[in-house]
Amino acid sequence: MNIQELKNLLHEKNIPNELYNLDGIGRKDERYCIELIGKEWVVYFTERGTRTTEEKFNTEEAACKYLIEQLIDWHIEMA
Repeated sequence: MNIQELKNLLHEKNIPNELYNLDGIGRKDERYCIELIGKEWVVYFTERGTRTTEEKFNTEEAACKYLIEQLIDWHIEMA
């Protein structure tokens, strides 16, 4: 899975796009983000400008899989 496939899956699962930032453009606060930093993929959540969680991955696929799990769990909790 890559970022584009993740984007499509999130749309199919009706996960609101205000819960995440996949491209680094726009707002990063109060949502999950995914970024390639150096050679690592980093998935984090920001709250009030502070990263409250941060996980690092060697592959885009692993980072995307982790992020989809987090977003689905979070969306279910909020419903």
